[in-house]
Amino acid sequence: MSLNLDAEDDFCLEENRFKQYCAEFIKHSQQIGDGWEWKSIKDFPDGYMSKTHFQMKNGNTPSIFKDSTKESDEQTLTRVEEALDDSQVAGICATSEVIRYEYHVLYSSSYQVPVLYFRACFLDGRPLTLDEIWEGVHECYRARLQEGPWDTITQQEHPLLGQPFFVLHPCRTNEFMAPVLANSRRENRNINYITSWLSIVGPVVGLNLPLSYAKLVSEQNTKAD
Repeated sequence: MSLNLDAEDDFCLEENRFKQYCAEFIKHSQQIGDGWEWKSIKDFPDGYMSKTHFQMKNGNTPSIFKDSTKESDEQTLTRVEEALDDSQVAGICATSEVIRYEYHVLYSSSYQVPVLYFRACFLDGRPLTLDEIWEGVHECYRARLQEGPWDTITQQEHPLLGQPFFVLHPCRTNEFMAPVLANSRRENRNINYITSWLSIVGPVVGLNLPLSYAKLVSEQNTKAD
């Protein structure tokens, strides 16, 4: 069941609610095979949501990678190698330019909001540069975001893994989420913060949510009525 934000709370997200929203989100992801999972770090109390996604540089998902969300990266690549010979694999790498995206959703204690970390590389292991990441941002977002690119997409160390990741800076998350949360309160509707937030920030970096996430919340509200 989606959680309801209490009227006396502000629009910041408490960490325990973040984890509850993530658990609900992952439960539906597993039901539809969307590939999201929760990962824990040894000796750390924190964890994060994670998803790996393959797509061509033009934004399409290669057919060989479809329906592979329940497999590990090693299983996926093994299946590709079994299905294609060396020349075909090389052709995919050279012609289609398949990119492996890894998305992580973490909680920011400083901003009290979720944060989207991600990294991307070609199948040969070459990581995408910041310029190449910007090339992948849809035109409808790019012009506005590039007015202050260092305030939007930056590269920094993953707080749990200690590895370089790109990150969508969370400084304006409360600003664009406040109207969403305020509207849900006015209409006395439950929402899943993670679903609403990812549906806004995800498309900026090629992460699109299936419509069933929104339908799930809608159905829950209908039942509540």
